[in-house]
Amino acid sequence: MNLRQQAAAGVFWSAAGNWGYQIATLVVFAVLSRVLRPEEFGVVALASVFTALLKLIAEQGLADALVQRAEVTAEHFDTAFWVSLGLGTLLAAILASTSWLIADFVNEPEVGPVLTWLSLTLVFSGLSSVQRAILTREMRFASLTARTLSSDVVGGVVGVVAALLGFGVWSLVAQLITIEAVGTVALWTASTWRPRLRFSRNHIGELISFGANVVGFKLLRFFNTRIDNLMVGSILGATALGFYVVAYRLLELLINVTTAIIGAVAFPVLSRIQHDRDKVQKAYYKSIRLTSAIAFPAFLGLIVVAPEVTRLLFGNQWDPSVPVMRVLAFAGLLYSIIFVNGIVMKSLGKPSWRLSIMAITAVALVGAFWVAVQQGIVAVAMALAIVSFVLAPLWLYGAHKLITLEPRRYIRQIGPPLVSSLGMMAAVSGVKLLIDDVGLVWQVVFLVTTGVLTYFGLLWLVGRPLVREALELGRLAIPRRTAGAQ
Repeated sequence: MNLRQQAAAGVFWSAAGNWGYQIATLVVFAVLSRVLRPEEFGVVALASVFTALLKLIAEQGLADALVQRAEVTAEHFDTAFWVSLGLGTLLAAILASTSWLIADFVNEPEVGPVLTWLSLTLVFSGLSSVQRAILTREMRFASLTARTLSSDVVGGVVGVVAALLGFGVWSLVAQLITIEAVGTVALWTASTWRPRLRFSRNHIGELISFGANVVGFKLLRFFNTRIDNLMVGSILGATALGFYVVAYRLLELLINVTTAIIGAVAFPVLSRIQHDRDKVQKAYYKSIRLTSAIAFPAFLGLIVVAPEVTRLLFGNQWDPSVPVMRVLAFAGLLYSIIFVNGIVMKSLGKPSWRLSIMAITAVALVGAFWVAVQQGIVAVAMALAIVSFVLAPLWLYGAHKLITLEPRRYIRQIGPPLVSSLGMMAAVSGVKLLIDDVGLVWQVVFLVTTGVLTYFGLLWLVGRPLVREALELGRLAIPRRTAGAQ
């Protein structure tokens, strides 16, 4: 297959993996939310702040460096593997031995024993990061999809069974450990590469020169996406954090089923064509078109139907999450517009630019959250949305310096999806007023059906070329899937 067909197949499998993953995890999350208490979600969310942080440090951005490099040798892979595994094991030991200190720091005693067990996920991450990088570099998204689905389904089953048996917060711990363990086995099964006992200082230097900026960016992004959890949990308590986490969970779900499926493919594709700026520019605009076409209706639709969806999935006890969810949906809309710009910077060898913008964002968020957290979880969500809006031009400027963006051309990419999504919001809001006395399940069915039909009907009227382009992308992806099956 040529690169265009590989990209189409990559989008197909990335979408299949993300959507399958999100459906599976949403079902599991919905079940757990009816069995577990908000404070139990809050405890694991606090603990996950620290495990996710150390996981980024352990990986050192080496996986991204392996994907981005034009040429790699077997020694590159071997060196990256032993560094990742060694750091992962060392950090797991440090985390387990200091878990009680962290529990004191966040003023939540239950976090200590939870962290001790979750430290195991760092070892699994070290074992799997290079295997994942190899499959991504080779654009074997079908194998990555199989890994994602298998690990999350098995982990979900373990978590639900443990919760129903009364294990409480430990059901969430068991779920997370199982996901990492099964995912590691799946990656090693899918890849034929095996590490050899060798290490090269020159090769690790080459990888870290790129990876240092990547890991710096990821650390700052992690800080930006988790500092709200840390502040809410430490200042407002585990129960408030539980409500905030449920709202944030739906934001992450929509990001993963919209922008993430394009982003997973855009990085390896843009890395391959990084020396042809005209091709990069065309690929950029195509990514913007497709992303806005699927992200805009999702985020704007959630703003309208958040109360009904929350009550249907999680129950009435999670109503305090609804206003937070609506504000975060606006922040997600902004993210969908700017996220490709960061991928362009990384693919074209300018990860330091992303790092600088993310550092500015981190400073702004700390100040905004510190002021907002005193006013409650809705104010925290509003602070996130405002900072995202104010700093969005920095991401656009960074991409413009590399590939010269044209404002009118950019607006033409997002115009039809935006107009169609706004029309969809109006139609769904009108139907919502007419079916107020209908059962909850039927309300959601009517609202979602109205939204889908209205959006695609309007998009066909105002953005027919985009619809045809999406259909062509699907046509290119199907032969790849069929060939794989044979």
